[in-house]
Amino acid sequence: MAEGNEYQPEDTDCFFFQYMTHCEEEQCRFLHRESCKLSKDVCPVWHQQRRCTNNACPQKHLNQETLKQYFLCDQENLNNQCTQQNCRMYHEKVSIFDGFYHSANEVPVLAEERRNECNNFMERNFLQTQICMKSASQFLKIAVKFIQRAVQDKKLSGDRGKQYIKEILHTILFLCHINLPSFEPQDLLQESWECWYHKLPDVFKQYETHLPTRPPYTILLEIVVDCKESDNTEEILALLSILNKKMTVEQNSQKGRRCGNNLCFVSTVISCCFFQDLVRGTKTNNYLGASVSCFGKHQKEIMIDILCCQTWNKDISLAVCMALECHEQAIKFHPLVHCTAYSMKDSSNTERGVCTANGKHQQHTPIPPCRKCLTLFPDIGNDLQQRNNDHRFWQYGNCAEVESLSRLLNAHGDISMRLSAPAGERFRWESLILKRKRRLIHNLKLFKFHLGNDLLFYRPFEQQNTA
Repeated sequence: MAEGNEYQPEDTDCFFFQYMTHCEEEQCRFLHRESCKLSKDVCPVWHQQRRCTNNACPQKHLNQETLKQYFLCDQENLNNQCTQQNCRMYHEKVSIFDGFYHSANEVPVLAEERRNECNNFMERNFLQTQICMKSASQFLKIAVKFIQRAVQDKKLSGDRGKQYIKEILHTILFLCHINLPSFEPQDLLQESWECWYHKLPDVFKQYETHLPTRPPYTILLEIVVDCKESDNTEEILALLSILNKKMTVEQNSQKGRRCGNNLCFVSTVISCCFFQDLVRGTKTNNYLGASVSCFGKHQKEIMIDILCCQTWNKDISLAVCMALECHEQAIKFHPLVHCTAYSMKDSSNTERGVCTANGKHQQHTPIPPCRKCLTLFPDIGNDLQQRNNDHRFWQYGNCAEVESLSRLLNAHGDISMRLSAPAGERFRWESLILKRKRRLIHNLKLFKFHLGNDLLFYRPFEQQNTA
């Protein structure tokens, strides 16, 4: 037994060696063991006896008690918050300082405690878990069938169709992985998962290490537009409505209620925008976008931060980033840019007035912009009045208008101009993107996502998806 029945440094793993890749102390008193670096479990012998004589023990000689005793950040201990951006010490609490995140560090626990916690969580969330898996499975099934039919009809090439399937599967597996509780590919794909794995091995190898670049419904929207070979908004929305109906799953068969996919793979709003030059008598193509389709506050933040850092037009990303920093308008559009959003819910089931066309229910209804869209883009032309519901729980960047306007600017960048940002480091592009990356990393750590030294993104069109 250790002296005084306490954990001694010479019997305790070094936090820096285990979690910071290396220890900078030349004469460190703690253990530097490679054998347990990948373990998340506390050694039960060490836990009970305060020491373990197995030099090759595969489990951590660390727990919350020793982390607090030997490695806790002084600022967190004294001030309840750490304000150092690159602090290497152990942090028990999440802290935010000037937009920068300190995540709470991972704490190893006894395997038995982990199993009990997992079983209790699954028991409390069993029904929600089943609905989420059904939703993910249904979206994948319908999207893949649509792509395969498009390839058969020669509306998509075989290579392009395979790239779309890989990207959708990767994004869904990623979202299932960062769900609570997380789903394994076997849970989602069941008996067909081995067939999927042999056909698309890189997807399964990288959904835990590489980030997607866009939500699954955005990918489906692009496929629909490609297959229609037209930017006729009415035709595209009609086809999306049919697909949406097929992707809806039963929520509670006894009450007959339905959910529009609890992982929110199905976007409920589609936006269409264009620019019309009245002098020349010309009009651009219609550019469509979908609202961000994923479930949960942190998952939504993860996807929006990915889109800001990696996918959206730079001016649009700047507008979203500045809005998140409470500076409302960063971009000004030409007054002849028009943008209309459409609700993709079945209007026959809504409480609002039924919108009909030729005496039939419409599956897509024009709706006015929400306050967050008007805050970001007050210049976009829209004859409809502002929505009564502010939806304050929405993040800036969630709305479909952001994606459609991003597509428009990628094709016609001269129809907008950046507005002068306030002076100071806070609103510089590099600083804004760094804050989004820090929030992204913070949220990914919450879900135990495998982060390397750099953020990696999945590229379905590359033969080898390497960094």
